Amino acid sequence: MAQSRKVLIVEDEEILAENLQAHFQRGGWDARIAATGKSAVIAASEFRPGMILLDYHLPDMSGFEALEAIRAVHCCSCVLMTAHPADTVRAEAERHGVARILSKPFSMAGLQTQLWETAAGFCVKCFENGRRPSRPECGGFAPPKAPSVLGNFPKPA
Repeated sequence: MAQSRKVLIVEDEEILAENLQAHFQRGGWDARIAATGKSAVIAASEFRPGMILLDYHLPDMSGFEALEAIRAVHCCSCVLMTAHPADTVRAEAERHGVARILSKPFSMAGLQTQLWETAAGFCVKCFENGRRPSRPECGGFAPPKAPSVLGNFPKPA
């Protein structure tokens, strides 16, 4: 499976993590769960996801600490989930190159919108190379004949 169709869900709330995983799998993604920062780093290095959906509060470290450790072994896009979207969290997210922030609780439609907006900054080739696009012609989420980065999720209106 192409890297761009893989998502790592880093969430310690088991029911939420399982619901997110089921949602992604219905959309054609290979979705895996990690409940701690340490397990997320291991999973990211082995699984090599195109995107990480990352909780801000993890039992063993902050989401930002986990993201730093993950990005030391694997580069990918990140959407942060938090129930505490304070200005300090937003500033720290920007400093860490987090693509989007989802405020908990969120709807699945809101999640899909965030993922479309996040994926729009990456093309399939950039996902495969693990980097953000550096050229204007590389800014779409998928070239016309390439597989959709978001699988079967409908594009928001």
